[in-house]
Amino acid sequence: MIEINLSIQNILDGRGIEIAIIGMLVVFTALTLISAFISLLPSVLRIVNFIYPIKDPLSLPERSDTPKDEVLAAIGFVLHAAEIGK
Repeated sequence: MIEINLSIQNILDGRGIEIAIIGMLVVFTALTLISAFISLLPSVLRIVNFIYPIKDPLSLPERSDTPKDEVLAAIGFVLHAAEIGK
């Protein structure tokens, strides 16, 4: 039969305390970096918005001399109506 020895000496022999402390430091460092990134994100986005401003999606597009979209829509309608009339 196998005897299982559950004692604190097994942790000390296997360097369990050092591994646990290093693991906690890694997690603490990662959480600190994530927190710093989240807190700095608004200022970074302000800088990005200054460099690449967002165009107003509700503004009308600039008109040109020839209304190409309307002409193409009329041509498409005439071709479609000619197909239906056959």
